[in-house]
Amino acid sequence: MKRNYIHFIKYAICIGLPLLNSCSDDFLEPKALSFFEPTSTFTTREGLQAALTSCDRQAVYVFMGEGAPIYTDLSFSEVVVSRKTDKSTPAQNMDISLTPTSNNNNVDYNKTGWFWDDWYRAIRFANTVISNIDNVEGLDAEIHDQMLSVAYFHRAWRYYNLIFQFGDVPFLTKEAVGPKFNYHSTKMDVIIGKMITDLEYAVEHAPVTANYGNITRGACRHLLVKFYLAAGEFDKAIEQANILIDQSGYALMKDNFGTFINPMPNIHPITRNVIWDLHRPENKAIPENTEVIWVMTQDDDLDNSRLAGQTMRTAVPWWSATNNQAILTPDGEVGMSCSYVYTHDKLDLRKTYGRGVAFFGGTWYSTHSIWDDSNDLRHSSESGNWMRMEDLVYNEPSLEGKSQWYGKHLQLYDDKGNILCPDTIANWFDWPHYKLWIEDKRQELQNNYNGGAANWYIFRLAETYLLRAEAYFWKGDKQKAADDVNEIRKRAHCTKMYSANDMTMALLWTKEPEN
Repeated sequence: MKRNYIHFIKYAICIGLPLLNSCSDDFLEPKALSFFEPTSTFTTREGLQAALTSCDRQAVYVFMGEGAPIYTDLSFSEVVVSRKTDKSTPAQNMDISLTPTSNNNNVDYNKTGWFWDDWYRAIRFANTVISNIDNVEGLDAEIHDQMLSVAYFHRAWRYYNLIFQFGDVPFLTKEAVGPKFNYHSTKMDVIIGKMITDLEYAVEHAPVTANYGNITRGACRHLLVKFYLAAGEFDKAIEQANILIDQSGYALMKDNFGTFINPMPNIHPITRNVIWDLHRPENKAIPENTEVIWVMTQDDDLDNSRLAGQTMRTAVPWWSATNNQAILTPDGEVGMSCSYVYTHDKLDLRKTYGRGVAFFGGTWYSTHSIWDDSNDLRHSSESGNWMRMEDLVYNEPSLEGKSQWYGKHLQLYDDKGNILCPDTIANWFDWPHYKLWIEDKRQELQNNYNGGAANWYIFRLAETYLLRAEAYFWKGDKQKAADDVNEIRKRAHCTKMYSANDMTMALLWTKEPEN
């Protein structure tokens, strides 16, 4: 009986399923348990605000994390260069490391693919607000205009980055309501024109003030200046920069302010100065700071705002390299250590400067060539703002009491001219300590200092001055360009000021040689 029953089941399956298929294949169609309906979700102010908050949050990831995307962006500029000698990055071998099928969203290689995906992800959020905001019943007119302006800003900021990273790109101006497979690139000039129109609206309607991290009218105006420059509209760029500099309540910070932080005074004392104060995370998002226009907010004390920058790991030299890459004393001993076990913190350079691994580091141009004034606070080792490798000291614990070099300043060469650092790409370069030093509260418990979560500037007024200088420069008014550059130099205590002739020489340097 049991055998016959099983045989019957097999017969039913073999005969029955074909009969079912011959009748209908509807059972193959997926049945969704629920549907996401934008027309329902984004019919309230709260729904739209959620999309804008997603834009705000996405901006944080540009600057934070090990191998943050901004480092990939900078590595194609004159500012930094990839210094990973144990991995191939796009700045080293573009033909191999930067292709459509290469590893383009990996902390060990590059984040080029991240930019493409996440810029468009934020554009989607912004377009969702733009397409649905008129469907929100009872939305106050002023709130409507403010939210629309913020959405315009977020979309424009992403397109600004996209066009200068990739050139002509697909141009999406409304919410996607279904699959689309026939995207085509749009000319940069067309995108620039539309973004200018949007931002001209935004500078009239965006909120004048907002919580730190959110978009204000000042941020919209600053971005509009950038787009006017991109369009060659120099008079309009100057006009908007004038409003931002003279009529919007912003001002350069020229004196010490806020909280003074002197983290390791016994090893690296800081002489208090305005540049150091300006770049302390504790001072970036406070009312006293009149220079900040748009700041990315991070707080190590808050669970939902703890994305560490790791600047002291990513952008500091690998000074503690070991084995055959170690920095040596002039008598041939391993001279540096970031050992996690110290009987005292007399020479704990790891806590003082960070446990650097040199993903990226400044170019010779950005760390040496542009600094033409010994009084410039931004490049001052004497104040503690700037770090040269020669400012470090040999700290290998085993040398203490045994070597004359313990506690002495590093040397790149011995008396015979032999090099003491076998890898000067990864292990030997200068860095801006005033920008990269960020307290790492949670990592301190593990004796691992990488650089913690902290507020970070995106737009500030110093850049507005330089944007206006650029507009004057290309318009041909070299003296006014020099005046704006000199405002920044005065704040940095420079004694050498630029003239109109200096600006003319700069123009000659930028011109391509004639055939």
